[in-house]
Amino acid sequence: MLGPVLFEQLLENLYAGLLDGKTEITPLGQNKFRPLADVDDFKIDLAKAQAKWRVDAIVQAHQSRNTRKRNLWIGAIATTAVIAAIGAASLAKYLAVHNPFKSMATFDDISVEAPTIGLANARAGSEDLVDYPLGGEPRRSGGREKSRPSLLANRTAPAKGEAEADGIQTATFDRTAINSVVAARQRSLYPCVAEEAGKHPGLTTKIPIEFVIGNDGRVTKVWIDHSLFKTGALGECLLRELQKWSFKAYEGERATVGLSFRVGKSG
Repeated sequence: MLGPVLFEQLLENLYAGLLDGKTEITPLGQNKFRPLADVDDFKIDLAKAQAKWRVDAIVQAHQSRNTRKRNLWIGAIATTAVIAAIGAASLAKYLAVHNPFKSMATFDDISVEAPTIGLANARAGSEDLVDYPLGGEPRRSGGREKSRPSLLANRTAPAKGEAEADGIQTATFDRTAINSVVAARQRSLYPCVAEEAGKHPGLTTKIPIEFVIGNDGRVTKVWIDHSLFKTGALGECLLRELQKWSFKAYEGERATVGLSFRVGKSG
């Protein structure tokens, strides 16, 4: 800083930190420069300025720490928000594909009639009966049988342990137990029906199905009496769900259960 400079200006620059004790000055009329700390007129103000500098340094350091903390906090919040957004997008994609809440849906457009129970030897149309061995690939029944009798739904199987007139025991399954399992589990079939029926917008129809309960209490076959769904994904989906059901094991001829699903709102 070239002079001449007023005393007040020197003090202002001193307190602002622009000058220090090593800054050389020369009083007006003198030719010798001396450090400001050696000039008596500045010693008190220099001490005050140095104290101010220390306070300013402490304040600045505190502000810097607070700024760093704030930046770290903002960065953490931003990172969390990004992770949450990515997680939400992934969850939305998963739900769109898998929809684990599907089984909790109301399925207002689907209802089911009371089940009918008959004997396996009373049903026919075996060419349409798909046999899904547990853990295997679906296969068609080998031979042709008689057309499916209309009396299937009304035929009554002998009670447990009851024999036909010729003395041959035909079946020992428990109708009440079968009805209990069907009543408790039939809604688990709704998602299968809803998914396939949804491929036909505005569909209003009745989809009768029938499944066979093996002697071990596991479902082994399923049959769909509807032209749109006789073959394909619906039968496979129903069979997967039905094989999760557990009925009482029994002896004798196998039992069949008929269910009729109503799809769509009529009227």
